[in-house]
Amino acid sequence: MNNHTIVSSLTSEKGMTQAGLVYVCTALDRRQHTFRLIDLSGRISYFHPPERLRSTCSSRCWMNPDSIRRGDWMDCYLPSTDEAGDVVFFSSAFSPDVVFHARYSHNIRTANPKVITAIGGAALATMGEEQLKLLTEFFDYVLVGHDVTTLIAHVLDNGRRPQTQREVVRAVASPDFSPDYSRIPLDDFVTVYTGHGCYYGNCRFCDYPARAYQNIVFRCPTDVARDIHRIAQLRPSVHDIVLTQDSYTQKYLVDTAHETGRYGGQIPYNLMLRAEPWLSHDIGDLLARSGCTDVFIGAEALDDELLQVLNKGVSVRDILNAVKVLSEYVDVTIGMILFVPGATKAALCSQLRNLEQLLPYLYSIEPEVLTVVNGSTFAREPSRYGIVLNATKNVLNDSWCFGLSQDIPWTLADTDLIETWLAHTDELRKLCAEYVRMQYWDAIEYIRRSYLDTQFTEQRF
Repeated sequence: MNNHTIVSSLTSEKGMTQAGLVYVCTALDRRQHTFRLIDLSGRISYFHPPERLRSTCSSRCWMNPDSIRRGDWMDCYLPSTDEAGDVVFFSSAFSPDVVFHARYSHNIRTANPKVITAIGGAALATMGEEQLKLLTEFFDYVLVGHDVTTLIAHVLDNGRRPQTQREVVRAVASPDFSPDYSRIPLDDFVTVYTGHGCYYGNCRFCDYPARAYQNIVFRCPTDVARDIHRIAQLRPSVHDIVLTQDSYTQKYLVDTAHETGRYGGQIPYNLMLRAEPWLSHDIGDLLARSGCTDVFIGAEALDDELLQVLNKGVSVRDILNAVKVLSEYVDVTIGMILFVPGATKAALCSQLRNLEQLLPYLYSIEPEVLTVVNGSTFAREPSRYGIVLNATKNVLNDSWCFGLSQDIPWTLADTDLIETWLAHTDELRKLCAEYVRMQYWDAIEYIRRSYLDTQFTEQRF
């Protein structure tokens, strides 16, 4: 058993090298196993998914296995099942990948029942136990975690198991080796694993407390800096490096920037931060000198009332300070969540005023419709927040509502609030259209059309 295939994410951007793939390739190479890489990146747009992915499922876990077994409509996105090898490893970066990978695994095993299939990747880290169990219907091994050596060893050393013993394998520590970025051709964008988990973990829209495992890992800053330096050596023209960790302590951020700066900041990288009150000019200057060019801040809202509904753990004052300070040294993008339950007109007016104040300091804005995620507070206590789950008509969610997604079809119980939010998005667009990529407005328009269609249908009947 020494001939394997690695299948990449379909929804990852074309032209981006995923760190997870590099780790899998390196781990197989260390065991002297041959493999081929099937790169499916870019086959599905995350922002413009196939329409069938928007349909609802009645499954408790938002996955209907029959939909995958009968999902021949997915096959046009998938390659042939020929020459799959002994073992096929699927690397799922985002939840839609899991649906298509499950279909591809189903096709492969139908053509050759002796092939072993295993799925892992970042998408699985956010899934609950029932969802992981459901995946064992399509894969021999469901791999949860980042310790690639342990995960791959489990598959290769154990081999195919009887159907009743297919299992979820967990290895949640950091990888115990350095990835070899020379193993696959590098694209214009490259991700570098810097850790995982969230030290805050209390946002009401987040499923972190309900995930299959909860722990926070910060990878050694020296190792992160060496990865960046090695990528620069292999491909000096790399456009950007993306660091995966989205929850930094002050010490870890400073240490990482210091170590990266030792190599002269010779290649641009970007990272994600919370709007922490400790962000300062000194940190902004250090980031810039280390090579950081862009910072994404998950602001989510620009009004304290909205932030309290989200339980974000920061204030508008913190967000304003973080953006204004860092913008002197790097390009700053903020994320915003729209259709927050319980919003008032006064809060939304306040949000517009604060956003107008921030615009001179921003590089771009990413306004996304709230996703009610399985395991989040909003999903566990929907009635408390005026959320209606699994609506059969008023499905107000431009997200992955088909198959194995954690996103739940939902709407707001208060239709006046929906209209208030739609009016607010119109004001947002007037204020900051040039700061927002078109796909975000497209998502909002999809929801507007869905809502208006529903209202028209209800008026008729």
